[in-house]
Formats: sequence, structure tokens, C-alpha cells
Amino acid sequence: MKMRFFIFILINIISRSLLATQIIIKPSIFSIHSSNGSDWMYQNKPINIFGLGVNSHIKNNDLKLTFNYLQIGLLGNVNQDLFEFSPQQSYPYIDDSKDAEGYWTEHIEAKLIYEYNNLAFEFGKFNRHWGYGYRSLHISDKAPSYPQIGFKYNLNTNLNYLYFHGFLNSGIPDTTRSIFYNNNYSKRFINVPRNIAAHRVEWKPNDTFLLSINETVVYATRAIDIYYLIPILPFYPIENYIGDTDNIQMGFELLYKINDFQGSYIAFFMDEFTPEWLLKSKNHNWFGLQLGYYLKNLIFKNSKLQIEYNWTDQRIYMHKYDINDFYNHQQPLGFWAGPHAEEFLVNYQNYFKKKFLKLHFSHTKRGLNNRDMVADNYKDMQSDRFSLGSEERLIFSTDLKVPTKIEDLFFTINFNYIKFSNAGIKIIDDHLNQGIDSEKISFDFGIFYNFTSSLK
Repeated sequence: MKMRFFIFILINIISRSLLATQIIIKPSIFSIHSSNGSDWMYQNKPINIFGLGVNSHIKNNDLKLTFNYLQIGLLGNVNQDLFEFSPQQSYPYIDDSKDAEGYWTEHIEAKLIYEYNNLAFEFGKFNRHWGYGYRSLHISDKAPSYPQIGFKYNLNTNLNYLYFHGFLNSGIPDTTRSIFYNNNYSKRFINVPRNIAAHRVEWKPNDTFLLSINETVVYATRAIDIYYLIPILPFYPIENYIGDTDNIQMGFELLYKINDFQGSYIAFFMDEFTPEWLLKSKNHNWFGLQLGYYLKNLIFKNSKLQIEYNWTDQRIYMHKYDINDFYNHQQPLGFWAGPHAEEFLVNYQNYFKKKFLKLHFSHTKRGLNNRDMVADNYKDMQSDRFSLGSEERLIFSTDLKVPTKIEDLFFTINFNYIKFSNAGIKIIDDHLNQGIDSEKISFDFGIFYNFTSSLK
């Protein structure tokens, strides 16, 4: 009966897509030249990044489908540490080029949204951003996108409920299965399954306040856990019920609109919640904090100034069982700089005559956080912040996006001043490596066709 119902739903969705009122399929092309590697790499060396793919959209009254695929080449003095200390979305992998100096990778995202009354089903491989800030502490787009299925239910005009279940890459080989893919010619590793389940309540009591409450759980070693597929159950008691082997996170975001032009916001992220330790000086509740303020129409119409501070405890995102780390492809699912970090940023952007200008300042610092420190944290043996070493990233950038007379074709011009201090220390290694200092100016020029440039 269940299989018949599923087949009926699938056939219904496909038939609706074939009868769609709008189908758009376009090639997607981009090319970026960076004179000194921008903030993608520590070294002061030029790189070129280019891509070719397809961008498609299918839409009718209640169904939306987007599909984006890019084959990406990276030429120049690049290495595997690309995007290691950058908020730019990381690639899941990069392979050595067989014919030229550099690497190849690919990017693919697909999202299907089916709306029925107040309910919207979501399925595909994509990223989310939870929160009202420029960055996100809980769910961000730093890590590569991952397969997921979920829904959003609008209970009324003031209350929404969201749920999704995603499938992550743990990066931890399953030796019991990987043996079947080893021979004299090649070797492949099959990773231990890692998953995430999440739900979120969004409440808008009036035009002044917006409140969101989140809960996530990362679990591993099994393909799907039926308990976490029940969206209406809180994860915290369920995790205790099934043996306390998973990783629970909680948090909230609050936005206060002062008026139509300005507002402030706060985000709080809690890891390893232990109620009985809440008021103790050495507590077992690990957290991240975000404070922010924005002002619209400053100097120019359609402009926005945003000031933000992010702070993460050295104990969050990582778990006593590394299989449950809050990571995908070795990249944090939350704050882009990971645990044991802080960032102060100022961002000003303005749209004028179809052009986009952004001025950005950011100073980020993060410290060592290896597995021995994680083990000590669970024994309530916590070292002083940044006492074992840290690396810093300071950047001032000016980004300009200029459209052309050809639809969907635009240019980008970027000026970046970047200073790295003690960069590349390998913060999750078992020892502190000596990093490098780098100060550089990088001019970047890009051309894009039918491509979305995030300009982070």
C-alpha cells in the first residue's frame, strides 16, 4: 500500500513537471582570474578558476525544479588547502589534472519543491542558511551541499514549522566494506554513514519581532534512524532513549526590527546541553554567539550596512565520537571558521542602476582544536582560549558586479587586501604546526553567464 502511494505521488509530480508552464535550460559559464589568489589560498600566487555546465528551471503553479551542474577547473599554484580559511563554499573533492598543472572538481545542486496548500515538500541536494545574520552559527553553506528531504508547513501567517533529513559525508573509512574496493590497480574507501536531522519553528508575533528555535542531531553508523524521521518529536529525549551515542545541537535566532530601515539580531547555538550544569562556573554547556545590527538606505537607496560579531566556544561542533562531528566533507555545517573562533565584520552593499557594489571588512581568529583537546573537554579539562596557538585572517575587499546588454551576462571586478597570520597551522591535527605569515593585494576579474555569484 505504501509503495503504491509513493508511486502515485511520484507519477503525479512527474506529470506536473511535463505540463509545466515554464521550462528554461541554459548553459552556465564562468571564468575568474585572481592575480594573487585572493583569500582562497595563503600563498601570494595567481590562480585561474573556470567552469562550464548547465542551469535549468522548471516551474508551474505548485512545482518548482532547479538543477545546476558545473565542471570546474583550477589552474595555477593551487593545492588541497584551497578554501581552508575562507567563507567561500568548499568543494567536496579536487583531483589532480592529468593533462595540465592544476585540479578538477565539479559542483552539482538540484532542488524540487512541491507545494500543496500550506505544505511545501523539498527534495534534492542543496544548502540551507538558518538565521538573520550575514553568517550562520547553526546551518550555513560553508560545507559542500548534501542530499536531503524535508518540508515546510505554514500553520498560519505568523507560525512556520520546518523539518529536513540530510545525508552527510563523514570522511571516515568503513574498513569492513572498503576492503572490497582494494586491488592491485586502485583503492577506494567507503565511508561510515553520517546523517543529520533538523527541525525549526519560526514565529512572527508582530511586525517587530521574529523568533526561530532550532534543534539538530548528527548521528552515524546506520543508514537511517526511524526515530529521527518523526518530525514532531524533540531529538534530545529521543537521543537519550536510544543510548546517548549521537550529537544534539540547539539554538535560537531573534530579530528585532527597530523600524523599516534598521534592526538588530542575536543568535545562540548550544552544543552538549546538560541542564544540571547550567549555572556552574565550569559548565558542560558549550555555545556559540552572534550579535548583529543592520541599517538600510544609508547614503544611497537600496543600500544595506551590516555589522556583526560571531563567537564560538572551542568545544562546539566536535563530538567525543568523531563520527558524530557537526561536519560534512571535513567542513563545518555551522559557522564557517568552525569551533574556537571569532569574527568581526562590517559589510556595506548597494544596488544602483542594475550594478552591485560591496565593501567588506572582516577580521577572523581561530585556535587549535585537536582530538586530545576534545577528549579533555569531556573531562572538563579546558585550556585557556587561544593559549595553544591561533591563526588570523584580515581582509578588506571591494566588489563590483556590472551587467551587460546581453541577458544573464555580467562582469565582476574585485580588489582585496588580505593579511594572514600564522596561517595553515592545521587546527585539528594532534600537534601545532608552524604557520606562515602572508600579506597581499589581489585583483580579481571574472566573467559570468547565467551564473549566480554570491560575492561573500
